[in-house]
Amino acid sequence: MVTVTDWDILEQLDSEEEITGFLEAMMEETGDVRAVCGCFSDVAKARAINRLVKETGIDRKTLCKLFNEDSDTETPKISTDAIAKVAKAFAVPVPV
Repeated sequence: MVTVTDWDILEQLDSEEEITGFLEAMMEETGDVRAVCGCFSDVAKARAINRLVKETGIDRKTLCKLFNEDSDTETPKISTDAIAKVAKAFAVPVPV
């Protein structure tokens, strides 16, 4: 039996080198403006997640799952402390 899992580009774009390679490949392979804009959206999300990893200390996989709108699985378990760290990184006050 073959098991298929969801693949998320955001989990792969964990460095500026990966992001640059991704953009270069997409620009070479497609002339479709919508696809290019979609890639830019992915890069913006990846850079934000990379920044959050540094600021919060929360691992990329957890952050990617947390922000994946298309996920049909349940929300990942994340501690209140982690939520407070993400909120702080976004400069959002969290009630104590």
